[in-house]
Amino acid sequence: MPPKKRVVAYCRVSTLEQKKKGHGIDIQIRDLTLFSQSQGLFIDRFYKDEGRSGTDERRPGLKRLLKDSRTGEIATVLIPSLDRLSRNVRLAENLFWKFERLGVQILIGDMPTYNGLDRKDVLIRQIREAIAEENRKDIIERLAKGREERVRGGKAPGGNVPYGYHRAGGTYRRNEKEAEIVRLIFRLSDEGLSRMSIARTLTEKGRVRRNGTPWTVRQVSAILSRRKLYEEGTLHYGEVFGTDKGLILIRCT
Repeated sequence: MPPKKRVVAYCRVSTLEQKKKGHGIDIQIRDLTLFSQSQGLFIDRFYKDEGRSGTDERRPGLKRLLKDSRTGEIATVLIPSLDRLSRNVRLAENLFWKFERLGVQILIGDMPTYNGLDRKDVLIRQIREAIAEENRKDIIERLAKGREERVRGGKAPGGNVPYGYHRAGGTYRRNEKEAEIVRLIFRLSDEGLSRMSIARTLTEKGRVRRNGTPWTVRQVSAILSRRKLYEEGTLHYGEVFGTDKGLILIRCT
């Protein structure tokens, strides 16, 4: 007898702050549970990505969902809304194509009558995907303008505090523990180690990221991309920490 095909759900929140609070995922789980009940379904498993962008194709939860879908054991995937799957039209359409090829049905919480076999429903879905992508661009543009204004006013730009610093009033102060890791990353890079080797070395030395997880190639790359910040005290919004030269700088007060 072939194995019973499962009904699963996918949730995502995009920022570390949302991840720490946990409200976003909790609300999505609640809404999806109610949605599944209205459809006469029972969710066997929730796949979750916390603190991951909707434009990230390498989300761990999404990758696990696709991997499990390839086994043929998943019949239906529930998502709370299109923007939880992706805020990028190309990526969203690619994912819908993959699930369709795998014989997996997608149900959308805020589109309860959606039918992937109805071309008009598909057109509406694609329009909403485009709107979600445009909304993301608007949010990024507004945040950038707000940060530029803060920097012009002599304040830290807001958003997540760059690794190596902590927030102190309206500016940043050096976090000595993180600063030591930043210096180590740059030293290993200058010695010719690959980013994968740097991540492995950090793990071997017991160095972890701010959230307590091991360093990855992606996170090491993010640190190395901020050389101007660590050496000159500037972000692309403008000068933040003053003009003292050093790898990790304190804003002049």
